[in-house]
This record gives sequence, structure tokens and C-alpha cells, in this order.
Amino acid sequence: MGDPRAEAALLTHYRLQNPFPETWSDPIEEAQIVQRQQSRASTSRYSVLQEEGIAASLRGLVGGDVYSTGVVPEDEPDPLGIANSVVRVLKKRGMPVKDNVRLRNRYLVASKTFSPTAFLRDVHATTPSPALQQGLNYLSTSIAQKSGSLKLLVESNFDRFVAAKGTIEGVYKEMKENSFLDKDKESEWGVGKIRGNLNDAGAKADEVFGPAMRGRGREEGLRLALTVLEKHRAMLEMPGNLSECIRRKDYESLVEEYQKARNFLEESRKLLPTGSTAPVKEDHVHQLVIAETMWAEIMIVIEDFKRDTWKRLVECPTEGNLHMELIGILLELGVDDNPVWLWLLSRYDYLKNKITTIFERSRIEIEVLRRKVAEAPSPSPKSVAHHLRSPSRRAYVDSSKSLDTHLISSFWELVYSSLSALLSPSSGLVGELLSFQKTAQSFIDGDNLLPIGIDDQSRKHHRLEPDNVRKLQEGICELAIMVRDCLAKFYMEPPIEDLSAMYSPIPATPLSAGASRQDPNFPPPDPAASGAQVQRDDDEAYAFVPPGTNSLSGVYYMGKILVLTGNASVAICEMVGRFGRTDIAERFRAIVSGSRERAVVAVCAAWLKDAGNCKFLEDWTRAGDNRDVTRMPGLFGAFEREVIGGMQAIVYLDKVVRSDSSVIPPPSAKLLSHVRAQFVRSLYKSLQGMVENAKKPLDLDAWDENQTDLASPVTSVAPRNLTAYSVDSRDKNVRILLTLSNLQLLRNDVVPELIGVFENAFSVKLTDESKTIRDAQSQIDAQLFEEYTKPLVSSLSDTIRLGVLSPSWPPPPGELATTVRPYVYTALLSLVLVHSQITTTAPSLTHPILSYLLESISNELLEAFKQRRKFSLGELLQAALDVEFVNQTLSQYNTPRASELQQGVYVELDRGSDAEARLGLREGLGGMKKILGGLRGGSRAEFLCFRAKKSSSKKTPATAATDAEGQR
Repeated sequence: MGDPRAEAALLTHYRLQNPFPETWSDPIEEAQIVQRQQSRASTSRYSVLQEEGIAASLRGLVGGDVYSTGVVPEDEPDPLGIANSVVRVLKKRGMPVKDNVRLRNRYLVASKTFSPTAFLRDVHATTPSPALQQGLNYLSTSIAQKSGSLKLLVESNFDRFVAAKGTIEGVYKEMKENSFLDKDKESEWGVGKIRGNLNDAGAKADEVFGPAMRGRGREEGLRLALTVLEKHRAMLEMPGNLSECIRRKDYESLVEEYQKARNFLEESRKLLPTGSTAPVKEDHVHQLVIAETMWAEIMIVIEDFKRDTWKRLVECPTEGNLHMELIGILLELGVDDNPVWLWLLSRYDYLKNKITTIFERSRIEIEVLRRKVAEAPSPSPKSVAHHLRSPSRRAYVDSSKSLDTHLISSFWELVYSSLSALLSPSSGLVGELLSFQKTAQSFIDGDNLLPIGIDDQSRKHHRLEPDNVRKLQEGICELAIMVRDCLAKFYMEPPIEDLSAMYSPIPATPLSAGASRQDPNFPPPDPAASGAQVQRDDDEAYAFVPPGTNSLSGVYYMGKILVLTGNASVAICEMVGRFGRTDIAERFRAIVSGSRERAVVAVCAAWLKDAGNCKFLEDWTRAGDNRDVTRMPGLFGAFEREVIGGMQAIVYLDKVVRSDSSVIPPPSAKLLSHVRAQFVRSLYKSLQGMVENAKKPLDLDAWDENQTDLASPVTSVAPRNLTAYSVDSRDKNVRILLTLSNLQLLRNDVVPELIGVFENAFSVKLTDESKTIRDAQSQIDAQLFEEYTKPLVSSLSDTIRLGVLSPSWPPPPGELATTVRPYVYTALLSLVLVHSQITTTAPSLTHPILSYLLESISNELLEAFKQRRKFSLGELLQAALDVEFVNQTLSQYNTPRASELQQGVYVELDRGSDAEARLGLREGLGGMKKILGGLRGGSRAEFLCFRAKKSSSKKTPATAATDAEGQR
């Protein structure tokens, strides 16, 4: 207990040999024994009557100690009204009351050896204070009820008892005075005859007065117990109050109650001061005993609470203020170990284990899904086209799932969610690390208000030791390097080969919450098995990029992923910069630069592949805002703009929050050059795809996903139900015309706009690249233009040459030409069909194509007339009539070259004719003009399509000539 004098007083008072006896003797019971012994000594003159008379009669009646075995029941209800059986309660507590009668009687109110203290201590050790208060009220009511009956019983028999006692004393006196004792034996006293009657009377008296006397004894014992309970009720309630505070998590009240209990104990100990010679009061001893007993119970409660609080503290996260609350409670109650340091150590261990475990687990999950993607069938061209059209759809703004196939999108989502859980400064492990460093620094600086505890004993825990501060800072830097190493593995290393860790008992963690898990029906492939080798790119495989991904999903997700990487790197470098660790910042700078370069290379490879797949965008449907072209140029432009914008975000990481720009290095010249070259390649490859579509289109509706040849023949294209915006893609000429019109739009509008977007995004000038792109467009345009016009020119050439060189071409001798020859009508009517096809398919190409065909006709006329060499007057007039009819009919398509060729025809005619024929021609020009006018008037209906429409916008001859030259 701490006080030697108080301990000696207790040993003396309770007649103990040591303060920790193996068996406890009730002090009240021993006091009652001593009192009975003193009573016998003071009434020795009645010893014969007491021992030999009444006591013997009682022993004969009940067969032993009347108070321990014969009269006291084996069990009774709880006098406090809480339990139905006192013995049953004690049995549950492991006490042998069934076999030990003496021990049992200490807890039964009917027994003279009843001990209130032992009763409360053992029977009601765990009874809460409210229940004890109710028991007290119940006991008071019971005593009040029994006191009335007991009073009546004693009053009705007390006179008889006094009269009998007086008679006995009178007889005894006479026997002494008459010396009767000298004649008889001392043992008989001359009362042998009445001994039996006395014994009988004693037995009957016990039957009458025994219950009353025993009830009175119980009443006194209960009154003593009530007095003890009432006087020290507050102390008795303290253990229960503490438990209730713990249950309610009312830690403020818990500390208050604990302080009250401690003060009560100190006050109780002061009642028995050391070295004092003053007599010890029994009340003080009782108070100290109760205080020490209750304090022992309180310490059990507090120590259990401390253990639970320590456990909660080491598992407490950095977020919130729960750790401060738990630390404050421990400091208030008083602890030997520093809770601040131990909590910081537990947080360090937690973060270290979680970084390693979570990253490795997620890395394996990503690789499993990457292998699934690699083994999945390649998407059909129709599916590819659907995803490449996503930038032109409104749904693209709200959802990223249409960017790529479901499996590839799932892979990207898994990578992003995994890295978010690791790198997010707000909700990931990096955020926990930053919060941990901030909290640790607050403890290092002493910025937290912490309780000093009882007697100022917790003040020593307010500041960390310098050695601990150094260790803590080194541990934080170590965690930062661990994050950097994880990023290096993720971005720089090839995909892992060993997936055995996937089936190890690593616990699931929040890193991959909501992400794809290993499907038990789809186990990871065996790398050694046939056909299970993971698909790789030509150069190398990337662990963070799904095989077969397109550039749209690549720039979208890689932009988000690299922003996560950049933000985490900046935040960590700011954190370790407070410790002067510039070497760590340099490591993060290197990993940001390296991860960006690998991401750009991977996405650029997908960009080039998508450029080749842009031919799948062609669905041979007219654009809604320009019927001269299909939707292809618009879809291609939207795709390229989306990729350029996403690539710019990846290269410059402009969405990273940069308080320290040195962490995010500028892109290297090599990286920009690679992106620049890839942009030009993507344009050229897309243009090549358009040419392929024009020559040999794909039928996406009839595509079989198992088909490997991407170039299905034209004959496989199923007939379509033509609508206002659709065309018959089975006709090769229609496809070529629309492709030429598309190329014209790309050359004039789309490609220059894309070049401007790229130059603005990357702050460069594509002067040389622009010329290269224009040259490539001109070559492709000329290639397709020739593809369309070559059959027409060949047909016109045959028609003209056969007509001019035909024996029937010259007019009969002696006659003048009165009409154009049939070959002219045949050639012009074929141009009518061409005009009809062009105007219904791509009206913007009408003038350049017909101008080119006019030039071809003029050239063929020149070549044909060269072969005739000699011309009579009739032949000369016929040739002039044929040439002028063609020229005037197609006058709106005339070009400088056509005029030059026509002049060449007249030169050739003049060279092949004599002076007489030339003179006749000049004289017959007037009549020839009339004939020509009549012929044109007669053919107005047939060749009406060649007449210029005043209401339509008409190109100038210079513009027409330029377009014709450009098409050629």
C-alpha cells in the first residue's frame, strides 16, 4: 500500500501475519468470536447453566453447532433482491461454498457469522452502482417490514423471560447462603432434578426466541453493511463509472473520474500518517481498505483500457485527430513509453509495408490483365472505326469507354486506379506520406498542445529526442525513395514474367479496390506454353501500355497517369527539400523525364498504327454540311486534333501543379523531333489509306472478325440502300471522285488547320514538313486523278483518232462541210456522262476534270490531224468545223493549255493546206459560222449541261486553269 504504518495497523486490526494471506479470515467474524469469549468470561457464574444445560440441550436437539449446521439454511435469496440464490452466484465465481459450510455461512444473512464486507466483495463484485442503489432501497424496505413483527414478538414474551431469569437467580442465592453446596457435589449444585426441565425449557425458549434473536442479528449486520455502502458509495461507484466512460468513449469524463479516484486514495492514505502515535480509528482503517480495494479494481480497468488504447493508437491513421486524442488520453493517465514516438514508428512501418505490398500486388494484377489483352482477338475494322470516331461523338465528352475496346479500357482503368491509390497526394499513399511528414514535423517543432499528465509526469514526452528526430527524417526520405523505385520499375522495366505471387497469401489492399481482379475462370497464361507468348511490339513491350491500344485511349489515360506521376513527384520533392535532400529531387526529376519519354514513344507507335487504320473511317456517307465530300475528312481532322492535344499534354505535363518547376524538366529536342516526325508520318499514312479505299474498299458490315486479309475485294461489297447522304460505293469511279474531293478539302482546309494546331501546341514551325506534306498530297491527288481520267482519255483518244483518220471523215469531193462528224458527238456525249457522274458525286471536281478532258481532246485532235498531213478546202473546213464545235461547246472549261493546243491544231491545218484552200477558208468563214450556230442550236438540249449557269458561282479561267494543273 506504500505506507508502513498503515500496513502495520491493518495487520494488527485484522490479526493477519502478512498482508497477502492465502486464506482470508473475515475480521468481523473473528471480532464476534472474541466478543463471545469475553461474554463467557464475564458470566462465569452461569457457565454450568450455559455449557452443561442449554448448550448441551441445543447440541442434543440439532446435533452440533446450532448456528452453523442445524438452523442456518443451505441457501437463501439475495437480501438486496438482485439474485435469486446467493450460493449459485458464489459457485459461478468458483468458490467451494457447497462443501465448506463455514465459508458458506459467511455469506448467508441467517448465519451469526455473516460478514457484510465479504458479502459485498464476493457476491456483488461486478454489480454496477445503479443496481447496488436499488438493492439498498430494497433492503431498507425489507428491514422496515420485519422490524414491526420482531418488536411484537419480543414484547409479548419478554415478561416471561425476565420472571424465569429472576427465579433462577433467587434459587442460586439461597443455595449459596444455606451452604447447600458443601453437601452435594460441585457438578450437581443440587439441581439435578430440575436440569432436565431446564433443558426442555431452553429448547422451547430457543424455538420461541431463536428466530427473533437471529433476525435481530441479521438486522444489525445488514445495518452495518448499509452504513459502509452509504458512507463510501462514491468510491464504490468509481470502477463502474470508469467502465461506463470507456463504453461511451467519454474520455474527458474518464480522466476526471480517474483523478477523483486517485485523490480519494491519497486522502485515505493520509488518514494513517507514518510515525504517528495516535490511536487508529476503525473508520479510517475501513476507508483505507475500501480505497485500496477499489483502487486495485480501478487499476485493472485502467490498465486494460491502456492496452486497448495502445493497440488502437498503433493502428490509427494519420488523417483526422483520433491519434491526437488517443495520445492525449495516454499522457493524461500517465505512461512510461512515449506514445508520440511509438505512434510515429507504427506509421512508418505501416507506410513502408503498404508501399511494397500494394505496388507488387497491383503490378501483378496489371500484368495478368495485360496478358489477357494480348491474347484477345484483334478488333474488327468496324470496331476500330467506331473507336476512332469517338472524338466526333458527343458521348466522348462524358465517357472515355468509347475510346477503345472494353478489355483495353479496363486495363487503362486498372492502371490509373492502381497508380491513383499509390501516387494521389489527396487519397493515395503519397497523400498519407505527406500527411505523416506534416504531423511528424508538428511533433518535432512542438506545435501540438499535449497534456502534462498527473504531477507533470508526461511533460517529458512532449518533445522527441534529437536522435529520434534524425531517424524519423531518414525514414521519411527512405519512404520517398521507395515510391521513386516503384515508379522506376513500373515505367522502365519490361513486363514481369513470374506471376506466382498472384496466388500468394498477400492480403487484399485498397490499392486495387474497384479494379479488375484475377478471374478464376481465366488463369494467367503459361509463358512456356504454345501460343501463350505475350504479344510484344517490334522494339519492346511496355508493362504500363495494353497491347493493341489505340492512340486516343493512349493519350487520354497516359495524360492522366503522367499527371499523377508529376504531382506526386513535385509534392515529394517539396517534402524532402525541407531536409536538404536535393539528391532525391534529382532522382524524381529523372524518373519523370524517363517515364514521359517512354510514354510518348509508346503512344506515337499507336498513333502511326491508327493513321493506317483511318481508312476504316470511310463509310461512304456524305458530310451533312458539305455534300461534295464524305464524312472522312471531318472524322480524320477530329481524330488528329484529339491526338495532338493529348500528346501536347503528355509532352509538357502542363496540368501538373508546379510549385517547383525544376522537378518537371522541359521536353528534350529529341522527344519533340520524334513527335514532329510522327505527326507527318500519320498524315502521309492516312492519305495512303484513302487511296487504298478508292481503289479497293473494305466492307465493314460484312467483315468477319476471324478474317486476316484487310483488303477485301470490291465485289464483296454488298449492295446498299442509298439514302440522301449515301453513295454507291460499288462504283470505283464514284469512290475515286469522292476521294479526290476529300483530298481537295484536306489539302485546302483540314491539313493546314492541323499543321497550325500542331505548331501552336508545340511552339514550332513546320515549314519543311508543310512542303513535304503538300508534295505528298499532290502526288496522291495526281495518282487518283490519273486513275479516274486515264480510261476516259483513252476512250476519247480512240474515238477521235478513229473518226479523224476514218476514210469517211472528209466531205465528198466538190462539197463543203455542213455538219460535224459523228465522232465529235460521240466524244461530247461521253463527256455528258462524265459530267453527270461528277456533278452527282463531287460537283467541285467538274471543272478541273472536264478542263483536263478538253485539253486531252484538243491534244488528240492535234495528233490526229498531224497524221493526215494534207488538207483540201473541204477537209480544211470540216476540220475547222469539228474543232470549233468542240471548243464552243466546252468553252467554259477552256484553259490556257487547251487554247494553246487548239492554236496548234490550226497551225497544223494551215501547214497541211495550200494557198487556195486557205483562201477558200477565209472566204467561207461567214458561212461556216452560220452552220456552226445552227449546229449548236440544234444540239443545245444534248449539251445543255456544258453551259455555264448564271446563278451558280463560276470559277474564273485563271482559277480553272490552276485547278486543272493541280489535278494533273
